[in-house]
Amino acid sequence: MSGPAMHTHRTPDVALWDHYRALREQWTHEDHLIAQRMGWLIWSEGLMFTAYGAHARDGVYWLVLGFPFFGILVAVLAGVAIYTAMAATESIKQQFDQAGLADLCPLAPASHIANRGRWAAKAMPFVFGAMWLLALLGRLHD
Repeated sequence: MSGPAMHTHRTPDVALWDHYRALREQWTHEDHLIAQRMGWLIWSEGLMFTAYGAHARDGVYWLVLGFPFFGILVAVLAGVAIYTAMAATESIKQQFDQAGLADLCPLAPASHIANRGRWAAKAMPFVFGAMWLLALLGRLHD
């Protein structure tokens, strides 16, 4: 009679793989949310900059002042949503590490690579906010 099967990283049990897949699915969902929110940010800010440029020539004062405030608000809200999804991925990564699943397969690229890949998502809300702030200051200066 043989004893219980010994599981190693080469012969993991099904429960470990199920746990890995569940965390990987959550990670992927949050990563897609980041990409989706980045798309919303770029799309909405692009439309607002276009409308702002058209109305700045017309001299509609309340629109020319309103667009920068609205653009900053959209950048802040999108930034909060992006940073929240990033925090969720960090939480999922902690759960992954605590469960000892790294022997099965990595959850994501190495941290230093993943962090560099997120620089744009972290910076874009600030870039758009700064552009709107410059537009507002330029308009108030006139």
